Amino acid sequence: MINKFKNYFTFNKKERNGILLLSFVLLLLVVFYQFSHLLQKETKTDFSDFEKAIRELEYADDKQKEQKKDSLFAFNPNTLNDEGWFALGLSEGKIKVLRNYQKSGGYFKEKQDLKRCFAIGDDFYNKIKAYIVIPKVKKLQINNYKPPTINQIIELNNADSLKLISIKGIGPFYAKQILKYREELGGFLNYNQFTEIWGLEKLEIEKIKPQTTIDTLYIRKININTVSIENLRNHPYLNYKEAKMIVNFRKQHGNFKEVRDIQKIRPISTEKFRKIAPYLKTHD
Repeated sequence: MINKFKNYFTFNKKERNGILLLSFVLLLLVVFYQFSHLLQKETKTDFSDFEKAIRELEYADDKQKEQKKDSLFAFNPNTLNDEGWFALGLSEGKIKVLRNYQKSGGYFKEKQDLKRCFAIGDDFYNKIKAYIVIPKVKKLQINNYKPPTINQIIELNNADSLKLISIKGIGPFYAKQILKYREELGGFLNYNQFTEIWGLEKLEIEKIKPQTTIDTLYIRKININTVSIENLRNHPYLNYKEAKMIVNFRKQHGNFKEVRDIQKIRPISTEKFRKIAPYLKTHD
């Protein structure tokens, strides 16, 4: 039994060498562990980026505080928008109260009027009152001046029915009759011709004169060297017989050199000639 136990703790040369080698390795490991901190280089963590970020946050916070401090500005409380009130320091809830006050007819004529609104407390008012600017509304001056009425003068040989009706004393019926007779004549020479118009017996010519004028340049003349009997007889101052004699005289003696040559025709009286002559011509 003792021999077996003794054999258990007995090592040959090869085993003893192995044990020694293992012991030496263990010793080296223990020594290395004890002095390994001497071999490590001391590394410092770089906090520069972190510190820079902190400084930027502090700067932004200071800048925001500075901006908030300087957020007061001149404003008109009647026209300032929600963003402006918020920038001044008014909360969203109080802004809604302010808007309801304005919708109900609230208007700020003076600085002190802001105190009437429940949204504006005393502290807030004292804070902003130096920046309130309310333009003064100028009172409209009533101008009683009336420009003098200028009566428009109507030219009778060029006026249409609307212009004729605008003449005091001439209604739609008179205007229609005047236009019809003016077309037949070729234009008016004077106011006496109005007495020749059927239906205008009651027209007061003297009241018409100050409102009108007659321009004889608008007279439409008939060329007696080319006109036919049918067209010539349509003039109010000539009848068929007179028109036929004028045309036949032209055919027999040639064209008229002057309008007064029609006086050579016996039926054409001096009075008739004076009335018709302004409406005749011998060439275009």
